[in-house]
Amino acid sequence: MATKKTVKKATKVIPLKKAAPKKKRVRNQNDGMREFAFMLYMQKVSQGEISERTGVSAQTISAWKKEDEWEAKRAAKTISMDQLIVKALAKINLMLDEEDFNADAFAKAVAQLKTLKQRNTVDDEIMCFMDFQNWLLERRSSEGIEETFLKKLIRLQDLFIQHRLGN
Repeated sequence: MATKKTVKKATKVIPLKKAAPKKKRVRNQNDGMREFAFMLYMQKVSQGEISERTGVSAQTISAWKKEDEWEAKRAAKTISMDQLIVKALAKINLMLDEEDFNADAFAKAVAQLKTLKQRNTVDDEIMCFMDFQNWLLERRSSEGIEETFLKKLIRLQDLFIQHRLGN
């Protein structure tokens, strides 16, 4: 018969205090393997191969995937806001070309696009940088802008764009 301080499992009585530390210790030993498995998953390695390469059972890999929401993390990494906006714009463009134009669906799609595009896209920033560079080139001689300054500015703008693209 189980008391408040024990858990009855089959016919063996196991004290609660002894069961908890073992699970915690296993988790700490698996943390490094869990991180490695996640890294492989983010690189689109199959769960079967992750299991083979880490020596962790497929069931454990599936449990980690669910517990840590690996799918959502991989989707967030692979689908940028810019890509979502481009897809929404393409869908809106298709709607405009349809013979049976649905104004309500179109209005909803445009409203959704507005919620997605809360800031500039990388394309917007590239165009802005190019316009600014052209503006500086037009004023180069009148403002005394040196070529070394322009080159450094363009290099920094390029680095910023690479950062925004996740590279």
